[in-house]
Amino acid sequence: MPIFKRRRRNAVEADPIGAFWSWWSGSGAASVADAVARRQPTDANADLSERVARIHPDLEWELGPGLHAQHVLIVTAAGNPEQRAVARRWLRAAPPSDQTWEYADLRRPGPAVTLQFEGLPPVAVDESVVSIEPDSASVHVGVHHPVFSSMSVDVQRRVTFLILDLVLGEEMVETWVGAIDTLDAAPVDAVPVMELLPAVAGFAAEHTLEDGSPAWKMLEGTRDGQRVIATAEYPLRSIRRPHLDTHVAVAIHYPLVREDGLPESEMLDELRAFEDHLTDRLGGSGNLLAHETSAGTRILHFYIDGTTPADAQLQAATTGWPHGKVTLTTTPDPAWHNVAHLSG
Repeated sequence: MPIFKRRRRNAVEADPIGAFWSWWSGSGAASVADAVARRQPTDANADLSERVARIHPDLEWELGPGLHAQHVLIVTAAGNPEQRAVARRWLRAAPPSDQTWEYADLRRPGPAVTLQFEGLPPVAVDESVVSIEPDSASVHVGVHHPVFSSMSVDVQRRVTFLILDLVLGEEMVETWVGAIDTLDAAPVDAVPVMELLPAVAGFAAEHTLEDGSPAWKMLEGTRDGQRVIATAEYPLRSIRRPHLDTHVAVAIHYPLVREDGLPESEMLDELRAFEDHLTDRLGGSGNLLAHETSAGTRILHFYIDGTTPADAQLQAATTGWPHGKVTLTTTPDPAWHNVAHLSG
């Protein structure tokens, strides 16, 4: 079973991520590997706990077997979207993997294990059963385990999420799983928990482009009696790019010609060209994730890395639009709440 626990805040450093990797490269990697080799991984707890807490007190860490190295060190936000950007920046600053260590910021799927909590009966993950209900946007999952009856509701919920992370991995849970229910009794349509991974992976494959990149989908509706056309990346989940924690809404006004408020074809071509111009200026500091058009205004929804000057780059690039006003609104939004209305 992976080793993990919640940390408390310690002294604040000017660059706690840099300080972590400086310690790790100097002595930490060797000392932690030695503790694992001696089968005494708890000997590494104090140093790891302290140094991860300096990055952020709500981050959690795990040690486990690596995919391409002997060991993996995982520092994760544990499902908290507010801290995913911090964990991703920790990962992006990591040294290259070697034969001993590799790094990740999301829990990975692993073999069936037994979860043990002090004062409670053991939880054998492979004894869980699940209900699986896909819809057009995600897979809704219910989880039941025979020992739930001996646990409080809070512990049941914690165990449910740990089971899903172990079976699917954190990224798949956050990307493709919708509602998660903890079930007191096995549902009538229950299947063994090990059938969940192929079911969710199959759903993901149906909703992803052949090269593995996100698909885009078109939406249509009305707002204040006006027709609205929108296009958005699908699925629109922050787990895909957690370091993009800041929303920049670029509102581009264009002259009205059509009665329904949408741009005529030549104006649409100009809007698309301007959109490409803004996207090119961002480079690797952000992505356009959605746009919506209605009543003479096209809103581009960019998400950027808030530690970069990407918002200023976008602002400077908007001066070339000749057909009306362009306004930018920048908001911290690590959970991507500002585009939630486009994620259905």
